[in-house]
Amino acid sequence: MNRRILFAVFLVILLPVQVFAAIPNDSDYDELWHLPQISAPDAWDVTTGSREIIVAVLDAGVDIDHPDLEPNLWTNPGEIAGNGIDDDQNGFADDVHGWDFVRRDSDPGPDMSNKAIQDAIVHGSIVAGIAGAKGNNSEGITGVNWNVTIMPVRMLNDVGSGTSFQAAAAVDYAVQNGANVINLSFSGPSQDLPLRGAIKDAYEAGVVVVAAMGNDGQDTDLDPVYPACYEGADDWVIGVVSSGATDEKSSFSNYGNNCADIAAPGELIYSTSYEDGSAEYSDLYIGNASGTSMAAPVVSGAVALILSEYPDLSPDDVRRSLKLSVDPLSGPLATKSGAGRLNVARALEYAASFSDGTGTDGDGGVDSLEDGDAFTSPSFSTVYALEDEKRRAFINANAYFTYHDSFDDITNVEDGDLSQFGLSGLVLPKAGVVLVKIQSDPRVYALEENPDDQYAPLLREIASEEIAIEMYGASWADYVIDIEPTFFTRFGTGEILEEAEDVDVSIMKTRAELAALAL
Repeated sequence: MNRRILFAVFLVILLPVQVFAAIPNDSDYDELWHLPQISAPDAWDVTTGSREIIVAVLDAGVDIDHPDLEPNLWTNPGEIAGNGIDDDQNGFADDVHGWDFVRRDSDPGPDMSNKAIQDAIVHGSIVAGIAGAKGNNSEGITGVNWNVTIMPVRMLNDVGSGTSFQAAAAVDYAVQNGANVINLSFSGPSQDLPLRGAIKDAYEAGVVVVAAMGNDGQDTDLDPVYPACYEGADDWVIGVVSSGATDEKSSFSNYGNNCADIAAPGELIYSTSYEDGSAEYSDLYIGNASGTSMAAPVVSGAVALILSEYPDLSPDDVRRSLKLSVDPLSGPLATKSGAGRLNVARALEYAASFSDGTGTDGDGGVDSLEDGDAFTSPSFSTVYALEDEKRRAFINANAYFTYHDSFDDITNVEDGDLSQFGLSGLVLPKAGVVLVKIQSDPRVYALEENPDDQYAPLLREIASEEIAIEMYGASWADYVIDIEPTFFTRFGTGEILEEAEDVDVSIMKTRAELAALAL
């Protein structure tokens, strides 16, 4: 079999790459640093989106006449414009392009009152453009999707604030009118029952809800923000942290293990703006927009791109696809900023394995698989271990070779058969085979078997070099492999090794031995 296999959810191995990724002809494409950062051009080789997928932008209003937004604007097929009649009987007369829950009318554009704050006026148009500005039309920019349907729903006023009742009504409207994705680029400290109920109903209706984590630089494990932190027995909302060009959490971004699912670029973003010909609003496009409000529509656009290719996915399927396919974050708060930074191209690959499919058994096939077996399929680069009729992804080749001695141990199955096994987690290096350290941290850990999870061993910090030498010999450092910071939260935690213990060095593998097995 081909031995050049990409194991990692987060790791790139030197494989042949496609030379010509899909690049749109939009005039300001070079300003969109965040799109290559999330591997959008590689995703566009698979799909550039679909007008069948609707992203509802619940915000302070969207410029529905903008030349880069109007081609992707939602139009209510059951409504006749301007006749004052609720033609489709959805409770909203003349809602041809959305609804305004602040003014309670059919114009979802911003409110240009005397009290208006410019940041609020342009906010919704920026968000809409990030997710779904028309691509490849020789005009301005492209969103994460070239082709998508943007549904504007206004629920924030001219200074960027709104009530939970308006937000709840806006969520209900989006769900009732066919939204597949709801983008919520706002946050607040209060949990509210009407909005919570609306979010729950959206999730149960199969709508993916994406929310900004907020810009207070605070730990939401201590001070939750909503709607990002709404959840019940299931996680109803994909909470988005902002990251920068160096893949560190933005200094302003909130974070937290309980609410953050994923990070996405949210600094110095260039996007569509609100333009009305006046001196104050004369620009069709705006640069330097920063905030989790910008990061959220990057993720919403990615979700819409995934659903354009795999519309049968549930919100949970989408979340898993996103989180299992990220690139690692760096910096001190990386482990509290979600699974990592969005990689939409790889997310598409993972999404395929959640989608319904049919196929026949490959080399040995699914019928021959037993717990602990490694398997993969032709179109997907990840290698899995089978556990209780679910699949766990090996994080990289080193992890794989702590369990196996050859690529020949991998069984090939058909692409469609992957969907028989739900994804249940990751496979970390095997206990007792290697020592590990986190990148840029000098501490070294032994791995002890975890009675609760065979694939997530316990980390035991080795207190001193003298203890390491006594346990593993003078060449103990040869057994140490680096682990990405993102993965350290997946291990269990054991007691510190403050004195030497007996170990079986005969089963251990050095870095050099692991590298040789991969050749």
